[in-house]
Amino acid sequence: MRNTAFALCWCFVFVVPWENVVQLPVLGSLPHLVGMVAFVVGVLHILARGSVRPLSWFHVLALLFVIWAGVSGFWSIDPVATRARLPTYVQLIVLAWLIWELAPSPERQRALLQAYVLGACVAALATGYNYLSGLSFEADAARFTALSSNPNELGVTLVLGLPMAWYLSLSQPRRRHAWLWHIYMPLGITATLLTASRTAFVAALVALLLVPWTLGHLRLRTKAALYALAVVSLGLARTLVPEAALERLGSTRSEVATGAFGGRRVIWKAGWQVVREHPLAGVGAGAFGAAVEETLGIRRSSHSTLLSVLAEEGIIGLLLFLMMIGAVLTPLRRLPVAQRRFSIVMLTVLAVGSLSGHWDYRKQLWFVLGLLAAQGAVRAAPPMIARPTLGFAARSDP
Repeated sequence: MRNTAFALCWCFVFVVPWENVVQLPVLGSLPHLVGMVAFVVGVLHILARGSVRPLSWFHVLALLFVIWAGVSGFWSIDPVATRARLPTYVQLIVLAWLIWELAPSPERQRALLQAYVLGACVAALATGYNYLSGLSFEADAARFTALSSNPNELGVTLVLGLPMAWYLSLSQPRRRHAWLWHIYMPLGITATLLTASRTAFVAALVALLLVPWTLGHLRLRTKAALYALAVVSLGLARTLVPEAALERLGSTRSEVATGAFGGRRVIWKAGWQVVREHPLAGVGAGAFGAAVEETLGIRRSSHSTLLSVLAEEGIIGLLLFLMMIGAVLTPLRRLPVAQRRFSIVMLTVLAVGSLSGHWDYRKQLWFVLGLLAAQGAVRAAPPMIARPTLGFAARSDP
């Protein structure tokens, strides 16, 4: 039964990058349905086993955060939104708990990373298909998305797959198959550029830092293969991505310099006003839109994870959220070098994506945190390969 539960958990992670492709009546999205089935089978497995794995500090703090979000319903200015947000938080903490229970070993953790990258391949290919079909997100054909996703959220979702794919190539047991995971690099980069998301573009630059950070000393032919991959990625992106999308991405620096941030500045200003009025406990989980409606005349999302948590759950909720992330950071010093660097890059990508996106209730963020928490609990991890092989031999990580 454990293998069945893990297989369902794998399927859950696989559909996360393209979760909006299927919406089922009553049951909601496809990941929601798969997650429910995985939860039931996982609980049955634990009951049959007769024991529960002790929770880490990450899970304890995550549970406290979700409980606090539920309690905020007593003073929420939008009780309907709070009641809608709470089941989402519960599902997310269940996802983190399932990873903890069903993937305690490095092999199973890599399997879940593989599931995410394969799912990201589906989203990337769908984005490319929409581009080739001329189905743009905006009338000026500057941005493309897929599977009913917001291009900013899709862009960051695709970017998260970049360090995962690279890390999988480093930890591939069969070195001659490492190049298979490199295929996602040009695919994911091109699809990310097609979304024309400035946040995702900056996050991608951060994600790609993992490549030179883990190269080490390479043989000449390995370097040549790596450079060829980089040339192919850039060439593919330059050929497929329209000029309008590249111009939008090129405006990233000016948007930051002027403080416009794609029109988000007004929303953030209204959000900070909400924080000043409700500093300690916030306005209630999911109630940000209702809180800024009076100022903006329309309900808007926060476009900032930390601001969203601070406005909705107050200082108490923000402290719990930050402590939850801190609990993931603490065990990193015990990890092998390649794994530690991978974890740092993943958390940094999430931080960049969260600056202009509301990711506190997104499955992608909780999957990454849950997986890193599980990896940090593995004290005797097997030796990691210190550098990519691209099908060639390489030394082990010191």
